[in-house]
Amino acid sequence: MSLVEKISKMNLLDRWLYALKIKSWPKLLVPFFFGQTFGMLNEGSIHPVSFIGGFAFTVFLLIYIVLLNDFADINVDTMKRKLFPDDCSPKTIPDHILPKKNVLIMGIVAALLCVLVSGLMEYFLHKPYATGFSLLCVFVFAAYSLPPIRLNYRGGGEFLEMIGVGFMLPVFHFYLQSNFYFGFHFYSFLILSTVFALASALASGLSDEVSDKEGGKFTFVTLFGNRPVRKAIEFLLVFSVLYFIICSYWWKDVLSLWICIFTILYLIYHVFQVLQKSKNAGTNRFEGQRIYKDHIHKAIWGTLSIISFCEILILIKQSVLK
Repeated sequence: MSLVEKISKMNLLDRWLYALKIKSWPKLLVPFFFGQTFGMLNEGSIHPVSFIGGFAFTVFLLIYIVLLNDFADINVDTMKRKLFPDDCSPKTIPDHILPKKNVLIMGIVAALLCVLVSGLMEYFLHKPYATGFSLLCVFVFAAYSLPPIRLNYRGGGEFLEMIGVGFMLPVFHFYLQSNFYFGFHFYSFLILSTVFALASALASGLSDEVSDKEGGKFTFVTLFGNRPVRKAIEFLLVFSVLYFIICSYWWKDVLSLWICIFTILYLIYHVFQVLQKSKNAGTNRFEGQRIYKDHIHKAIWGTLSIISFCEILILIKQSVLK
């Protein structure tokens, strides 16, 4: 079945679900859960409204980012479709899955809903910085992809993603459950989260190397090349393993020895797979890049999720003992 036939058989719901790229949502949902669970542990209790409000905020932020990123990248996506008609996935606007106008309007509505949810949390939960943070998030993404700043086109997108995904989101969700007083443990885990976010951001550009270069987009991959960026990703992941091993001694009040060992083994397995699959993830080797990035994401999202679930278990145990 041709691409045109596949798209023509998609109903309206299928088109929107495809455009929203739900498989990529853990990139923000994992930091949401990570920050929320540490906030719960710090506070010693669970605030359901903060959790539900934080989840809604994150979903609207995801919709805003995904849709307006497609809107901002129309030219580059169109170029990639022409360069690789059979090798790249369907593009939301160039392949007419959704009209450009609908994508833009829904992206703007999602941004407004982000601010609205944050305003409601600020009012009802007495969180005076919630609205300001949501506006900052909207601005950070606008600076990432939209004119006039467009840092993702000027070589700064990866660092912006590192700060936004690895640091800002967990901190905000920690704040929603607790406050802005962070203990040593959360600071040390934030370092791990930020390192992970940079590795993920670097990996995002691998499959778009040629089309980004043709479209005049400056990312780390277009500036330095595929192989050096893969080496940088692998260095960050190996560093994360060593960092986790070293910090396990100080994290013993938060994570048991057995949980630390299990998490380290899980992380080592996927980092080893990343190193093994690296040779198959060269320029324009899209299937190899897909497998390579899949192990990167499993290493990052899996590790942070294990830590987050452990926080919930510790909180439940503390509640039972009380």
